[in-house]
Amino acid sequence: CVTRLNLLKLAPGGNFGRFIIWTQGAFKKLTDIYGTSKSGASLKKNYHMPRAQMENADLDRIINSTEVQSSLKPKLEAPKKFQVKVNPLKSKRVMAELNPFAA
Repeated sequence: CVTRLNLLKLAPGGNFGRFIIWTQGAFKKLTDIYGTSKSGASLKKNYHMPRAQMENADLDRIINSTEVQSSLKPKLEAPKKFQVKVNPLKSKRVMAELNPFAA
């Protein structure tokens, strides 16, 4: 029944892909319940379909456009890596470099 849609019955376990056959009457009933993007819903008061926030959903083209790239900060250089200090009490090689007479 279109008026009592249940996500758990349509997609048990959260996996979409169950084969469902929708009739023309079911689509008409959905339009009556939820309305369209241009007209409001007739069965729900003060309900309007959510509108897409983006007109153009081609994000790769938008992000890589010259307008966006020109306003971005330049890429930061990687921070300098410092040499890890080795404990001379645990490393004989380092102890020999610091104090050749320690051995």
